[in-house]
Amino acid sequence: MNFKNLFLPVVFGIVLLFPACRNKGLKADAVRIGDAMCRNIEIMNKLRATNPADTVTLQKLQSQARELQGEMNTLYQDFGAKYKERTKDPEFSKAFSRELRKAMLDCPYLSKEDKEQFEKELKE
Repeated sequence: MNFKNLFLPVVFGIVLLFPACRNKGLKADAVRIGDAMCRNIEIMNKLRATNPADTVTLQKLQSQARELQGEMNTLYQDFGAKYKERTKDPEFSKAFSRELRKAMLDCPYLSKEDKEQFEKELKE
């Protein structure tokens, strides 16, 4: 079998697999961002529940929130650099939003209302 006979099937196979690889990357990015968002919800819930007189706990949680905010900024910058122009595409945004909602459903700190809303949107 020569090169010409293999060229088209190989190119066709790569073209078919490429979108699947992109979606796996998008899913992984959504999971990382979703994890950071979940941890942020956890910290915010703890901050609201903390006694205002407990300054040590408040300072610790505020410090964690600042560190997480830096991590989230890095995640969003990396995401923006990785997907640049694609973020302007409505289909891409829809796919990312869907993956992010899926990732957030695993968050134990997500409110019942938000979880129900995400589940409803995923069914549509």
